Order: sequence, then C-alpha cells, then structure tokens
Amino acid sequence: MGNPGAVLSGAVPLTQFSREDGYWTTKVPVQGREQYRGTCDQTHPACKYPEDLFIDDVPLQRVGQQSSVSMQKWYLDYGTGKIYLGEDPQGHTVELSVASYAFSGAAGDVTIRGLTIEKYADTAGDGAIQGQSAEGRLSQNWVVEKNTIRLNHGMGIRLGNGMKVVDNTIIDNGQMGMGGGGTGILVQGNEIARNNYAGYSYGWEAGGTKFAFTHDLVVRNNYVHDNGGPGLWTDIENVNTLYEHNHTKSNKVAGILHEISHRAIIRDNTIESDGFDGPGRTSPWYGGGIVITASDDVEIYGNTVTDCMNGIVGLQPTRSNQRGEPYLLQRLYVHDNVITQQQGVAAGIVESGLSDNAIFTSWSNRFTNNTFHLADPSSRYFAWMNGFQSIVQWQSTSHQN
Repeated sequence: MGNPGAVLSGAVPLTQFSREDGYWTTKVPVQGREQYRGTCDQTHPACKYPEDLFIDDVPLQRVGQQSSVSMQKWYLDYGTGKIYLGEDPQGHTVELSVASYAFSGAAGDVTIRGLTIEKYADTAGDGAIQGQSAEGRLSQNWVVEKNTIRLNHGMGIRLGNGMKVVDNTIIDNGQMGMGGGGTGILVQGNEIARNNYAGYSYGWEAGGTKFAFTHDLVVRNNYVHDNGGPGLWTDIENVNTLYEHNHTKSNKVAGILHEISHRAIIRDNTIESDGFDGPGRTSPWYGGGIVITASDDVEIYGNTVTDCMNGIVGLQPTRSNQRGEPYLLQRLYVHDNVITQQQGVAAGIVESGLSDNAIFTSWSNRFTNNTFHLADPSSRYFAWMNGFQSIVQWQSTSHQN
C-alpha cells in the first residue's frame, strides 16, 4: 500500500546527451531480445519494442531505423546501446523505461493499493502488474485498488484468478489497459482511457481491455473511453460474463465486443460514439456500440446506445475452436434497449460463409421491444437475410417486434 503520492516507476533518467550528426545521443544499458510479441499498425512499425522514451512524461514514438528520427520520434540501436533523438532534450526531464514489471508472480492474496505505477517496459500481452508467473501460473485473489496505472508499454494489468480491479485510473498505456483470463474476476469502478499509444493493431489486440478464457467475469461501473481499439472486449472462450452499468465513449472499434464466447448478459450500459475508426467505414464488421461475434446465449437489455457507427449487431464469420467445431451466433436475445442511429446499422445480423439462412430462421436470434431513434426512418438501418432493410421491411421479414 502506498503513501499519498507514492510512485513506482520502471524508468531511469537520462541526463548526458551529446550532439552527433544532427542528433542528440546517449548510451543506455539495454539489450535487444530475440523475439517480440505483437502486430503494429502501419504508422507505428516499431510498436513491439518495449522500451519507451519520455520527455516531460510524454512518450515519443519509437522508430525502427536511425534515418526515421525526427521531432517526437526516437531510435534505439540495440547493437551499440545508443539512443538517437531529433530534438534538444536540454531543460527537459528525459526518462527511458527499462524494468519489465512492478509486481509479478502467482502468489495469493496480494493487495496493491494507492500507488502510481508507471513507465514499465512490459512487452505486449504482459502487464506492469503481472498476475502470472513466468511459467504461466495465474495469481490468486489479488486486489488492485485505487491506483493510477499509466504509461506502461504493454498492458497496465495482466489478470489472474479471483482478481479484483476496483476504482483505478488505467490510462495512456502502450497496448491495452488490462487483459488476460481466469475465474471469478471483478473489474469495477475504473476509468480505462486512451490506451494503445504505441500503435498496436487492434485486429491483433489493443485498446481498452481484452479478456480471454474467463469464467464468471463481472465488468461493472467502468468509464471506458478514447481507446485505440475496442473498449470492453471478451474474446475466446469467455463463459458467464456480466457487463453492467458501464459507460463507453469514443472507442475506435466497439464499445462492448463479445467474441467467440458463451453465455453473457450485457445490461444497463451507456454506449456512445463508439466505432468510428476511419471515415466512411460503416460496415458492421468494423465495430459499433455493442457487437456480438460468433457467440451463443447472449442477452442484451436495458442499454442506451447513442450515435455509434453501428448500434447493436450480431456477426457470424467463419470461426472454429481447437477441435474444429464452429463458433455460432445462436440464441442472441436483444430486447428493451434504446438505440439512436445517424448512419450505419441500428440493429440486426450480418453473416459470411454460411450455406443457408438458419442464423435468421432457426437459431433463435431475436430482437424484441427495442426503441429506435433514426435520422431517416425510411433508410435501411437494419441488417437481415443478407441485406439491409428499412424498419418496416425488417419488421415484416424478420418478425422482430
């Protein structure tokens, strides 16, 4: 537990720079590794390298070669241990993240409270708070409460069994705010914002959160906004998930995305302005307010979805588990939600690769008693039977109420 103002930092100060061939340079005791995890977006090709350089608490963009250095961009040559800057650091606080973790391991009953945890050089998929041992064993019953967790290269938090993540500020991390799996996890009352400054591809994994292989996950009362990817994301074999009373806003992909998983309740959330990752990209495949992908037994109700790229949609791509069995969008029940839509799809289902219309006719997917506020009620806001329909057509062909 930390005293007021206590900071744990994984960075070291850099103070001795010299001018060399138009760059400001210094040497650091950092060695490269054989492999790094992650896929970068097109504008951040060096995202996978875990060390970050900060000037006055602002991370600069790392580049993969010396010739790409410019203002706000830097390069580290692992062979020589030399850093190259494109701007004069004199008069500024310059730091390099070097330590991988603030806390890590599979111990039980650990409490982390009241700290600022920042500037750790954790690789993608790891957290500055790493609830997992190097051998992959999960921690047990950690409490992570009332901390500020920021400016760490990978994730802020890697989850473990029974972890309670409560009332933290989890902001400005390089890949994601938090991720991982386990049983009986509670994520409650946190602000999760502006994660993915390093520029990882969110098609790989990046953004606010990504939960995988969880049982009985509860995500409640969080404010999740402005993340470079999905806001709240359950992906791969999450069972018995509850999302309730969360507020998502201005996340690049979906506010809530539940993917290739089972049994979830998504209720009483406020979802707004999510899914606008690029101009003109209104396809449901790119995201929206609440998106359910190839998952079964999901109930969605009591949510307010306002001005997202798409509203509440189900998707059926071709996805299979390790046994070769398909993940299917079945028994999706969407009812008693309020959806305000300017463009895109307000509600419905989009599929790719199925041989018949069973997803629409016999898989028990239904939308009932929802309220729609549409910019143009005559426009085709509804996806059904491999087409887009007006609300009158949708009610007629789908028998949705």
